[in-house]
Amino acid sequence: MIHDLPELMQPYVKEKECVLITEAQASGDLVYRIGDEYILKVSENIQRLERERSVNNYLKGRLPVSETVAFTIEGKKAYYLKTCVKGNPLIGDYLKDPVKLAKLLARAMRMFHSVDISDCAIINADSRGSTFVHGDFCLPNILAEDGEITGFIDTEAAGLGDPWLDIAWCIWSFEYNLGTKEYTDILLEELGVEFDQEKYELYTAL
Repeated sequence: MIHDLPELMQPYVKEKECVLITEAQASGDLVYRIGDEYILKVSENIQRLERERSVNNYLKGRLPVSETVAFTIEGKKAYYLKTCVKGNPLIGDYLKDPVKLAKLLARAMRMFHSVDISDCAIINADSRGSTFVHGDFCLPNILAEDGEITGFIDTEAAGLGDPWLDIAWCIWSFEYNLGTKEYTDILLEELGVEFDQEKYELYTAL
């Protein structure tokens, strides 16, 4: 049970199992799964949750992301209730087949970078460019099921930016989770890019 929950959120939580799934002690952020339907984020970083809500609202109908259910600010904290996105993060069993994993990552990145930006006013803070980027394109933030990309999570950094921001973090996360650089050339081939050391170091140093 979540104590001291704003009145706006209570009807959605009532009689549902509430499980704390993430507790970032440094930031104080809390993330709960509410039944099988919702995710509730609670943070003192109000601006970040407001930004995530804006991004998800913009991406509704464009990409499979959480849809906003309710948002409120109370007691110097933001409460953001959103729908669950189906699928499993591209870790765990996906790491057993790096070639298939590379193909899924490339497919996911093409989906994100193909978002229509004609009416987009959301800017990524860490890069400059005219491609819609995720901003934290790491394996746990990409969801899949039955060999298909089913969703994207943790979208608060998304916006117009340099596609190499996503490429750099994708490479880093791919190598980190596999524990090897053996398959990086395959990933680069699937992404259709040549390795750019300067941009890689620039963005992974952020």
